Amino acid sequence: MNNPLRTRRAVAGVVAACLLAGALVAWVTARVSERLMLDEIGLRAAASLDLQAATLESLLDKYRILPPILSRRPDVVELSRTRDRETAHRIAATAAGMTGAEEIRFLAEDGSLIGSSDIDAVGNAFDTEIREAVEQAREGRLGRQLLITHAGRPASYIFASAVRADGGIVGVVAARVDLARVEQAWALSRDPVLALDEAGGIIATNRPQWRGLELSLGDTRSELEGLHARPERRGGHLLVSLPSETGRRLYLQAAKKLPVLDWSVAVFFDASSVTRQAATAALIAILATLIVTGLVWIVLERRLRLQARLRGERAAALRLERRVRDRTRDLRRANQRLGEEVRERETAERELRRTQDELVQTAKLATLGQMSAALSHEFNQPLAVIRSQADNAGLLVQRGRCEEAGESLRKITAMVERMATISRTLKGFARKSGTQTRTVPVGPVIDETLMLLSPRIKGGQTAISFERPPRDLAVRADSVLLEQVMMNLIVNALDAVGEEGGTIRVTTVREEPGMVVIRVADDGPGIDAATRGRIFDPFFTTKEVGAGLGLGLSIADKIIRDFGGQLALEDMPVGERGTIFAVRLPEAELVAAG
Repeated sequence: MNNPLRTRRAVAGVVAACLLAGALVAWVTARVSERLMLDEIGLRAAASLDLQAATLESLLDKYRILPPILSRRPDVVELSRTRDRETAHRIAATAAGMTGAEEIRFLAEDGSLIGSSDIDAVGNAFDTEIREAVEQAREGRLGRQLLITHAGRPASYIFASAVRADGGIVGVVAARVDLARVEQAWALSRDPVLALDEAGGIIATNRPQWRGLELSLGDTRSELEGLHARPERRGGHLLVSLPSETGRRLYLQAAKKLPVLDWSVAVFFDASSVTRQAATAALIAILATLIVTGLVWIVLERRLRLQARLRGERAAALRLERRVRDRTRDLRRANQRLGEEVRERETAERELRRTQDELVQTAKLATLGQMSAALSHEFNQPLAVIRSQADNAGLLVQRGRCEEAGESLRKITAMVERMATISRTLKGFARKSGTQTRTVPVGPVIDETLMLLSPRIKGGQTAISFERPPRDLAVRADSVLLEQVMMNLIVNALDAVGEEGGTIRVTTVREEPGMVVIRVADDGPGIDAATRGRIFDPFFTTKEVGAGLGLGLSIADKIIRDFGGQLALEDMPVGERGTIFAVRLPEAELVAAG
């Protein structure tokens, strides 16, 4: 009893240690996650700060050289001498319109107004407000001055340059740039952007409600008037809490000085997600700790039960070993039976293949049997001619008419050659074919098929159209088996058109890359939709009882598939009736003899 108790105390200690370690890991994870996110936001803020500062500087640089350029124009020098107000208004308006400056003014040497691009402008407080820039211009420098307008309006910036003539100063050119253009560019940023003068006053910002307020960019807990900014430093970054449309939000502050202007530009990047992400990372670490602690608990609990299970597992292992031994014996017997079944199947397959070959041969002989009457007539007619010509030759020889007797003998020779050709074709068709494919010219095969069927064709009313293919058109097949397929298709076509006769078309074309298509088409009654799906099934026939076994198309389909081709029943063109069978076979290159 003591050992299990000590073990459980040890387990509790390990679990407690895991929980403490998990708390430490969660705290470290939160701090590291916060630091990494702040660093990333800081990099983005620095890049945005450079961009926004460059936007401000580029706008001011654009107008910085405008007063010096205008002060060197002869017409400006002349109007500074003559103080022609109409000319001054015209030149100022033209220059302002071309450069986009908010206002251009021409001042006399004493600072009084000569003319302005603003036709309503008169000598007023504006000339007094830019006195600092005018004084700098009189001293030979480029006058610069920030002009703060009334509350709520964007500030302006003044550039001024002296107009010189005859070795002295005869006037001053001043250009006013509206900082609202900078604010328009900054408005594209979702985060606050602002520019501050040397006193900390906000002179330009993409938050119009902040104009005219003051802000210290240091670490001290100063308050932005009306905004109550609360700065704090985390991980080397300055964070500021500022109000937003949805309440207070935490921002990362990035700022830089513009030495020439003695201004500062600051951007505030949204960092409100940092705390959430750090909390999420800590929560994930806590969950991972709980999972690991749970796994440790489970492992240790299993170890407590392990010894109690060992005896049962040993007994189960012995029982399993006996079952495996029995199962192995059963599997060995089943394997032996399976081997016997495989051998029986191989024997049956060989028998099936032999039966199929015999069935093919039987089908050919059956076809010859069906043609026997017509072939008998085909042989009897030449024999009658031979007998008649032989009798004539004997009489002609007796009468001494040898030349005419020779003509009769030549006719006998022609009839004998015709009978020999028919006999050779029948012999070739009747012999058993091999299983190897070879290069077979298409034209001769169809010629021999039509010759064998010529007695039946001549005895009926059917017209057969055979478009002879090119002599070099050949396929990969066996000539005897291909002849059997063609005979089956043409005989079926003859049966379809019947005794009334019709038209049968045999065509051969290269229709697909590497394939030859032989089509046998008739204008018989056709095949209905219910029959088309079973047309290649063994022992299926639409002929009358005793007119066929229903094996012809099934055997033909098997032969063509063995050649690597396809036998298909195609649709007739719209408006026509009949049947089209298409034989597709791989094309072979016919090598010319010699």
